[in-house]
Amino acid sequence: MRLLFLTQPLDVKEDGNLALLTTAAIAAGAHVAWGHIDQLSLVAGEVLTRGQRLTPQQSFQSDPNADEALACADFDLVWLLSLGKRNSFLDKIQLLKILEAQTRVINSTEALLFLRSKYGLTQLNDLFQHPKTFASNQPETFIEIIERGGDWILKPAAGSLGQGIFLINERTHDYPSLIRYLLGQNADHYLLLQEHIPDIDRGEKRVLMAAGHLIGAYLRRQDTDHRTNLMQGGQAERTTLSEAEQALVLKLGAYCAELGAEFIGIDLVYPYVIEINVINPGGLGTLISLGEVNQAGAVIKAILQT
Repeated sequence: MRLLFLTQPLDVKEDGNLALLTTAAIAAGAHVAWGHIDQLSLVAGEVLTRGQRLTPQQSFQSDPNADEALACADFDLVWLLSLGKRNSFLDKIQLLKILEAQTRVINSTEALLFLRSKYGLTQLNDLFQHPKTFASNQPETFIEIIERGGDWILKPAAGSLGQGIFLINERTHDYPSLIRYLLGQNADHYLLLQEHIPDIDRGEKRVLMAAGHLIGAYLRRQDTDHRTNLMQGGQAERTTLSEAEQALVLKLGAYCAELGAEFIGIDLVYPYVIEINVINPGGLGTLISLGEVNQAGAVIKAILQT
């Protein structure tokens, strides 16, 4: 098995998914390479990148001097752990779409386009409950909804790491100006306005899934902010899933796997699914820090056996 991780490997953390999955994949007998997601190119019909092949004895630090050209289709599995720079997102999606006809790519471009943007979740009411959600690039749309009352979460449609997320209501100081600012001077950005779920104040569960299999879960709680994201000061705690929660995430995990989203993180405030993370969902290192068994091997096993 030849496995290529597409990522930004300049800052490799020992407890990050890249290092943990690389170690587990090599232990499983895979030949592993790292490729730069932002150096994808199309040459004579081939999708190429630059990166380096790893050895079992190598310390997992990126060395630009060791980079070589890598033909992505030469690998049995190409695994995205980053989408890199945002302004070239569509270019990379199109290159990956070409690559999907030549080798296995996870997560799939269909999953990236349908699930990562958060729009697609509003169409899956037969699978789970999702907070009432509105999307627009027109401030008047949001202002009219907010003036009806209630608490709302305002966030970018394709954001990550808990950035740019605001809890607002009709009493928020000058919220129309905030909305117009976030939409951009030319209203060329889209925003989501999502119903605030009060139960999220008691914490949100991050559930990791691989090829439809439940890998682990932990609780994310925030004492000083409305954002539970660990990058924004949220705290992780050990947790368990109820039978109802397990049934929900297994059903959703199976759906996502069929769509090509094979390694995901589900943000759950039962019975609501808040978000599905399809690009390198953090969590393996967090589970270890909470005293759980290293589950990177279980992720690799689930993916390679699919």
